[in-house]
Amino acid sequence: MLIRRLIPVLVVSSLLSACGATYIEESLVETSTSMVDTADETADVAPTFAEHLDIIDQSLNDLSDAIVENDGSADEILATILQSWETIEGDVKTDFPDSHFGFYEVITLTELSVERRRPADASKAWKLFIDIAASIR
Repeated sequence: MLIRRLIPVLVVSSLLSACGATYIEESLVETSTSMVDTADETADVAPTFAEHLDIIDQSLNDLSDAIVENDGSADEILATILQSWETIEGDVKTDFPDSHFGFYEVITLTELSVERRRPADASKAWKLFIDIAASIR
């Protein structure tokens, strides 16, 4: 009975004795140099009209495979396309009014391809986009 009471006391006292003052040897500590965070500087720059066209182009190129894989990435790609389109739609209406309907067809076909899981429609949208983008670049 005495041993059962003594064991927890010994365990606790051995744990407490391990907690002593901690000293850091300054000569062994490496000093870090401050790194310039370039990500913050470049994050504020908005993509240009041409860069948005490139984003849409690459995303449309990837969309057909994403629909076939059916892993959810098609929805993310569609969101990227729609975001870029929303950004440049006003410029297209103003600067390239003859191309606006063609872009509208591309976007509509892209949305339907994801909604209905039709990779052929995504490929068709990409081919239409290439022709329309070539006419305005």
